Order: sequence, then C-alpha cells, then structure tokens
Amino acid sequence: ERLFDLSGKVAVVTGAAQGMGRATALAVATQGADVVCVDRNETGAAATAKSIQQMNRRAVVATTDVSSPDAIEALFELVDQEFSRIDFLGNIAGDGHLARPEDLSLEDLHRVLQNLVVGRFVMCQQAGRRMLSQGRGSIMNIGSLASSTALGRGHIAYSMAMGAVIQMTRELSTEWSHRGVRVN
Repeated sequence: ERLFDLSGKVAVVTGAAQGMGRATALAVATQGADVVCVDRNETGAAATAKSIQQMNRRAVVATTDVSSPDAIEALFELVDQEFSRIDFLGNIAGDGHLARPEDLSLEDLHRVLQNLVVGRFVMCQQAGRRMLSQGRGSIMNIGSLASSTALGRGHIAYSMAMGAVIQMTRELSTEWSHRGVRVN
C-alpha cells in the first residue's frame, strides 16, 4: 500500500548505491517516482537502478562528483534531457574526514566543506531553480547529530560541515517555502 502517490514525479537521489541513499531511492520508487541514482560507485548505483526498473519505473545512473559544481550542472542538464522536471532531491552523499583538530590540515577541511556544504548547496540551487519555476518541489538534506552535538573523536571537519548544512536548510526553507518548494 502506498503512503502517498509519486506517479509521474522525478526524484534525484545522491548516495544511491548504498545505505540511506539506496533506501531513499527505493522508497520514492515504491511510491511511484522515476529516479536518477547518483553515486560515484557506478556498480552500486546500477544495482539500485535495476531494482527500481523491476518496479516498472524509469531509473538513470549518474556517477556525478557531488563536490564539483560543474559536474552537478551537467547532472541537471541530464535530468532536463531525460525527464524535463525534478520533484524531489535527496541530498545524501558526502564524505567526512577524521582528524584531531590540532592535526586537521586546511586542505582536508576545504575538501570536506567543498563536498558537504558547497556541493550540497549547488545541488539545492540547481534543483531549486527548476522547482521554483514549476511552483513545487521537495528537497531533503540529510544532516547528522554532528550538526548540533559535538561527537569528538576527530569529527571536527564533518561536524562543522553538518552545522552549515542544517543552517543552509533552514535558510532555503525560509526563502522558498512560500514559493512552493519545501526544504527539510
């Protein structure tokens, strides 16, 4: 039984090869959506896509580097070509880096912030522009307890990034909710 009907809707889900990303991609497909399965792990993303296709849904695999604005722009050009719409974005993929604060290199910090903050913002921006022009859409940014609680054990870069993701989500929700785009 369907909780809600996503028939005719298009979902873009990052991290679709495994874990929460795979679970999200399968969940929206179960409710009727076609899915763009985004993951560097092409084999895993293809396996998720195959499961979706077995539900008689369309599934496209993209090996987009979600830390690269140019790659994200190309991903959304693919979405435009294949589907001409986007209704749901699941922003899930992203790498942290464990290091004690006194040992964390700025290079590693920049990489984590580029991946988890800048990349997620660009994903939201690209999806948001399309959703705003449609007058509707939903964006889900996966955060972490690290966004509001100190985990310790070398999580400084990840926790800083997750704090930014949560605040970005609040700001986008405030900016876009009255225009038909939910950001959670």
